Amino acid sequence: MALAALLALSGAAVHAQSNASEVQSLKNTVEELRRQVEELRGLVRSQAAAPATASPVEGESQESIDARTAASKADIQGLRTDLENYKYDQSRLQERNIPSVTRNTRLGGTVTLGYETRNPAYAAGDSQTTAASTANPAEPRDNGFRAPTATLNLTGNLYRDYAEGRNLTYRLALNIGTTGTNATSNSQVNLTDAYIRYSYEPATGNLEDRLGTITLGQQPVPFGLDAPALDPEVRAVINSALFVNGLDLGTRQIGLLVQGDFDPYVDFTNNYRAPLLGYALGYFNGNGPNKNDNNASRDWLARLVFTLPVDYTSWFRQLQIGASYYKRSPTVARTSTATTGFTGENDITGIDVNWTHLPFSISYEWARGKGQITPTAVDPDGNKRGVGQYINLGYTWGEQFLNSSKQQGKFDDYWPQSYQAFVRYDTFDPNDNARVVNDKQTRTTLGLNVFFAETTRFQINYFKDRNEAGTSAQPKRATGLQAQFVAGF
Repeated sequence: MALAALLALSGAAVHAQSNASEVQSLKNTVEELRRQVEELRGLVRSQAAAPATASPVEGESQESIDARTAASKADIQGLRTDLENYKYDQSRLQERNIPSVTRNTRLGGTVTLGYETRNPAYAAGDSQTTAASTANPAEPRDNGFRAPTATLNLTGNLYRDYAEGRNLTYRLALNIGTTGTNATSNSQVNLTDAYIRYSYEPATGNLEDRLGTITLGQQPVPFGLDAPALDPEVRAVINSALFVNGLDLGTRQIGLLVQGDFDPYVDFTNNYRAPLLGYALGYFNGNGPNKNDNNASRDWLARLVFTLPVDYTSWFRQLQIGASYYKRSPTVARTSTATTGFTGENDITGIDVNWTHLPFSISYEWARGKGQITPTAVDPDGNKRGVGQYINLGYTWGEQFLNSSKQQGKFDDYWPQSYQAFVRYDTFDPNDNARVVNDKQTRTTLGLNVFFAETTRFQINYFKDRNEAGTSAQPKRATGLQAQFVAGF
């Protein structure tokens, strides 16, 4: 019994001694940590009180030295001075070197330069030369350089609707063209586009939204495909279709135009939008650009375009079928010696089909005009009927028109090149009357468009003309080559 009690007391003593040893070790550790913390605090106080200088460490970069060097009051004051100087320089630059406008304005335009050759040569007395005289003897011209036109346009916002996108915009465009012959020199500045446009449908950028605009002023007439493409930057072929000039569609008009679409089909994967139905309703003076109307009647235009609602990957993507009707009321002279005329009728009907599925493209257009003229022996009913049509087949290769390429960054004015080859067959009969024969015109064109910059392309067209009612100025058969640069800015 005594021995057991002795053993128990000795174990307790050993255990108590072990606990005391652990407590003392813990106290020593705490004291050491407290000492290290005090040393760190003293080091921080000394660095804060020391001047803002840093001794470079061997191999340390300047950026690292600057990062751990505190800025002085003089440094901050110098930065403020530099900022004030920059603000002053920018303000002076804007006042002296940068033009300013009241409203948001964007400046653009094109310059067209070309070369043309034709066989046979342009005869004396036609629109390309001048009649012979003693002072200016005429000589047929079969080739030469051309600078046919330059355009300048201003576009911008008159009112920006940030909530719903019902913006009010404007466009002003000028055309500087040559009007001289080979014996005269002249240039002329004409106003082409001059209109304001209001978006009555919300234009928020959502592809599923309908589009709708009201345009008031001088503008192209949206009849078919080729007639509205009056400017060289939007026309794939150098020469317009024969019926555009033959039916007097290649002019702008002054009036009111409502355009829009319904039920757009959207493929968000490829950022593709195809409105099921597009429309245009126009109400114009009808006397051409830059002129007041010459009668009390107005011209009416209506156009509908159906687009097949399919995905971007479908072969029928962007297949469009359009129909146009243009009711005109021109002033017609009664006789060759009459001083006054009468308001006649001129109805033009057209259909068009356009399919663009890169690299392929096909466009076809047909138009027929019935115009009232002074009754003659060959037109006893007083109507002249002109019919024209063309078909255009194209093939495009390159990257410029692909969304994947257009969305990439362009450095050093780099832009992916594209090439477009096409063939067009174009016909026009100025009077499709059984009594009028041998007056049909035909033109075949082979062309190549080279898009080598974002706003610049090179065009070359080889054409072959046939005119059944040939004259010295318009021979029955002619071939020619046209080449031109269209540079935009």
